[in-house]
Amino acid sequence: MDKEIEKIDLMSPLELENPNISVKKLLSSGPVYYYDLFDPPFCILSRHSDVSSALLDDETFLVGQGNGPNFIESNGILSDGLHHNHIRRIVQPDFLMKSLLSLESRLNEVTENLLDKVKEKDIWDIHDDLSFPLPVIAICEILGIPTDDIHKFKKWADASIAQMCSEDPLEYEKELKFMDEYLLDLIIKKRNTSEEDVLLSKIAHAKIDSKYLSDDESVKLVRQIFVAGNETTTSLISNLVWRLLSEKNLWKDFVEEKIDIDKAILESLRFDPPILGLFKATSKDIDIKGHKIPANTKVMMHYGAANRDPSVFSDPDVFDVNRDGKKVISFSVGVHVCLGRELAKMEARIALHYLKKRFPNLRLINNGERIGPFLFWGRKKLPVSHK
Repeated sequence: MDKEIEKIDLMSPLELENPNISVKKLLSSGPVYYYDLFDPPFCILSRHSDVSSALLDDETFLVGQGNGPNFIESNGILSDGLHHNHIRRIVQPDFLMKSLLSLESRLNEVTENLLDKVKEKDIWDIHDDLSFPLPVIAICEILGIPTDDIHKFKKWADASIAQMCSEDPLEYEKELKFMDEYLLDLIIKKRNTSEEDVLLSKIAHAKIDSKYLSDDESVKLVRQIFVAGNETTTSLISNLVWRLLSEKNLWKDFVEEKIDIDKAILESLRFDPPILGLFKATSKDIDIKGHKIPANTKVMMHYGAANRDPSVFSDPDVFDVNRDGKKVISFSVGVHVCLGRELAKMEARIALHYLKKRFPNLRLINNGERIGPFLFWGRKKLPVSHK
């Protein structure tokens, strides 16, 4: 490995608060960075071409040991080869645009209801009052899960992403066991009734080689969909609102219809990716531009760095809502491309539309607070006022 120009500490207060510090260090070092401040150590890819190539090479870079830096034996959507293809065929139809269009009117209604609850408040919170509940309700509607326990779901989702980033995954097992028991109870009930047109029922009745998915795999698959279906969309909405309100005149331009929301969403995904990167494990010894990575090594595909690679994006540190976002890599590429990418963009589009319509004078109170785990980038608090 090349000698690093500057030591990177992804979990330091400074680099947590501003991940672009890590990005600049990565893009100034060699194409493979060996990170030894975590147990186990891992490698980081930062160039757009290297990250893209690795994501497309699903025989060398595997997800069956989890997509965090630790090794957690996984299944469900976090599997490899033919098994992953079977699992994806079960769940993918519910996330295609044809299926999502039937959900759009419901999400319009949910968004209006959420904003009704804050219209008389002097100060409220984008995360707590909009960007968290909207995606949770959406994924519950798709799965067919009741939304009565929405705050319990948030606690479980937080435990899931904390476990993914922790040196001690067992720390979160007790909390996640409650979630697994809750989901298993729902799955068994669905399996004992006729199949319904909701994803939870389809998973409960799904078979591979004439066998039902195991209880463990069914539960983990539902958990993966639930967590992925709300956490990243929450941060996409919060991050985009944050930038539009922070950058001079952008909110005003947006209210005046001078900004294309779809381009703004893609630029937000590039500039503030809700997931800074995901991990895969090498199936064999490999060489990347003269840098050797041993088999069974975790490798971080750093989306945040790839999205600011100056060889691909001009003025990468400028938030430009008119940028062509075709090469943004935040939803991954290849066989593990994000299932919910169209849903996430639709929810962000709806949320921003009604914010603009209802609260044209929206303003930040302050920059709020960052969410915790180092792999994720978003605001767990973002106070605003529309008065």
